[in-house]
Amino acid sequence: MDYSRLNKRYCSLILLIAIICIIQPVFADAGFVSISYRGPGGYYIGDTITFDGKNTAGNTTTIKITGPNLPPEGVPLYDLNGIPGSGNTVPVTDNTTWRFNWFSVNTQGIEKLVTARYTITAMDLANPEKTATTSILLKKPEFYIDAQPEPIHPGDYVLLNGVAEKGVTYVIIDVSDSNGTKQHTYISPVSGTGSFNYGFHADMPPGNHVVTISNPSMKNSLMTTLNLVSPENSTLSKVVLTNATVTRSPSPATTQPPKVVPSRTPGLPLSPMAAIAGLFISADIILAGSRLNKK
Repeated sequence: MDYSRLNKRYCSLILLIAIICIIQPVFADAGFVSISYRGPGGYYIGDTITFDGKNTAGNTTTIKITGPNLPPEGVPLYDLNGIPGSGNTVPVTDNTTWRFNWFSVNTQGIEKLVTARYTITAMDLANPEKTATTSILLKKPEFYIDAQPEPIHPGDYVLLNGVAEKGVTYVIIDVSDSNGTKQHTYISPVSGTGSFNYGFHADMPPGNHVVTISNPSMKNSLMTTLNLVSPENSTLSKVVLTNATVTRSPSPATTQPPKVVPSRTPGLPLSPMAAIAGLFISADIILAGSRLNKK
């Protein structure tokens, strides 16, 4: 029997098995997350924006936003007042894809958004190091209305400000309840640039109230929704919207940022090339020993 050939084949088999064992975990950890948006990439605040992508690293994708007036760690798209570092979650389908619809008109803290570019980050919930980012341009509508303060309680002084179409000298402000019953009507002057502001005391009962800005010469009316809350309830959901009817949708779940648990720094792992080199050296030693035995 030719022991030299047998030893060579045996060593080659060992090397092949070792290479497979080393490379396989590398491919197993090669999960990734991607993100893209549907549309031109420029949107008005209040638009519906769709994000989608792939996630081969886990079963749940977390998505958050950062930019002007927002924490650098990012916050949930549906709650700009949320905990920094947290985000909304969306499940990953069986074919490793995910899809997230942002009805931005339903966003809490929407008044923080300005005309600027914002960064959207997607990451795997269980593996937050697997991330991807994209950016979109958000623009404040040319004509809009905003209301302060937030939250609003009965008796508070509510300040309305916004921009109407140029050419009108006044706007009519109608305040209605959720049934459409008109509760107050005010008239506010409009400047030559189209801006206006008006204040009144909120003497309405707790609940949803719609403020409509109109003028016979305006092509479209402006609307915002106030949610008056009792003193013991500080939750407010306010909509800034132009030329549309308010439609609310359930906000996706929000996840908290992962807790950081201190741990001992592990030693440097053995690289695949170093391991393979070591196996080749071991094989040479085996072959050398077989030759000595043969002699």
